[in-house]
Amino acid sequence: MARSPAAALVTPARPLANVPAVRRPAALIAVLLVAGGLAGCGGSGVSAPDEADLANGKTLFQSKCGYCHVLDDAGTTGTVGPNLDDAAAGSRIAGLKPSSFEALVRQQIDESDPPMPRHLVSGDDARDVAAYVASVAGVKLAEENNPGSTPQ
Repeated sequence: MARSPAAALVTPARPLANVPAVRRPAALIAVLLVAGGLAGCGGSGVSAPDEADLANGKTLFQSKCGYCHVLDDAGTTGTVGPNLDDAAAGSRIAGLKPSSFEALVRQQIDESDPPMPRHLVSGDDARDVAAYVASVAGVKLAEENNPGSTPQ
């Protein structure tokens, strides 16, 4: 019997119980890199409230990132990179803050590994894409599978 996408989500009581063992180290490394990067550079990689242009971020995501990444809100169906909704839903259910998502997305833009090119967007555009992705990635899926798990 095939598992539904919801079956792969992380549950609050056992945050890594349903995450495939192969992905656990990658998730932990990503969180540690964000924490280390934030501690080492003095900046958060997070835009100030109302500073980012989410509409611009969405447009840029669709044109520059959507070929590789699935993101339901953007209507993209990429096949090369990770599905950002799936990747973010479990962490949202576990309580990771939107600002942490934004910092992680910004780090991926700035320090990505191939096949993702570094600095595909930069400056204010990178800020806008990171804020947009952080505002929508995994929100719908997390809310469907664990109502009330995402901040409003």
